[in-house]
Amino acid sequence: MTDDKIVESPTEKSVLDMLPRLEAIDWPLIGRSFYLDKPVVSIGRLVEHDICLEDPFVSRYHCVIRNEDGQYVIEDLKSTNGTFINGERVNVYPLEEGDLIRIGTSRFEVRLQKSEEPMAVSQNLFEARNGRSPLGEITLGVRDIFY
Repeated sequence: MTDDKIVESPTEKSVLDMLPRLEAIDWPLIGRSFYLDKPVVSIGRLVEHDICLEDPFVSRYHCVIRNEDGQYVIEDLKSTNGTFINGERVNVYPLEEGDLIRIGTSRFEVRLQKSEEPMAVSQNLFEARNGRSPLGEITLGVRDIFY
């Protein structure tokens, strides 16, 4: 699983922003992104997990996020303090863009990019050191980048 990737260029950031991920929106992980680039992403208090949350309110094996044919589903693993989506405790829940996940004291926003949605990248997103980039307006679909 990829997290805290050092971004070298605005183009690389734009591509990473297209990938499904959890964005930490509260302390202690605020500002970190956790990419959902595995079929199953495990979350818990143990260091063996893809996302390790050092928090006494997080169970050792807290929950998993599975990619089921492009639909991301979060499943609580009978944790003591529960997994919450948009303020509601859930056992199994299909994630959607913008859902808010709370696990222990950590909060994440779900960021998904549907493959059928094109991503428009305009010149004003790219700043060169000496002014605007010469890149014109381009439209990329996920398929164009990865195939």
